[in-house]
Amino acid sequence: MNEDILTKHIGNKEPKKLEAKKVKVVHANIEEKGEKKNKILVLEVKHPDQTDLIKLSKVQIIKDKVVKTIGLWVNLDEDENIQKGSALAEFMMQYAALQLTDLKDKELDTAFDEKGYLCIKAY
Repeated sequence: MNEDILTKHIGNKEPKKLEAKKVKVVHANIEEKGEKKNKILVLEVKHPDQTDLIKLSKVQIIKDKVVKTIGLWVNLDEDENIQKGSALAEFMMQYAALQLTDLKDKELDTAFDEKGYLCIKAY
């Protein structure tokens, strides 16, 4: 099989790019990232044009009258609640989720970030 791959040519078809459409949350998971093992919310969502689930962990929100793309980092306050004013809190308020488990089965809007990646739209 590897020998077959070694003789392949460069194709001429562009990769399929998903459109920014509503997606439905199937799973909400907390993952650890980086050396410091910071926690981030990763949503597994069903896109209408994709058979497999896709993972989204970034959100677009408006901060200081500018649209910003920010990771859904889990920051807790001194009472161990999600930090008020964080990107995660703003996202949850936009979609009327009092806790992360409320996100299951919600339909979320998506948009493209500045690099062309799909992310959640929360404004």
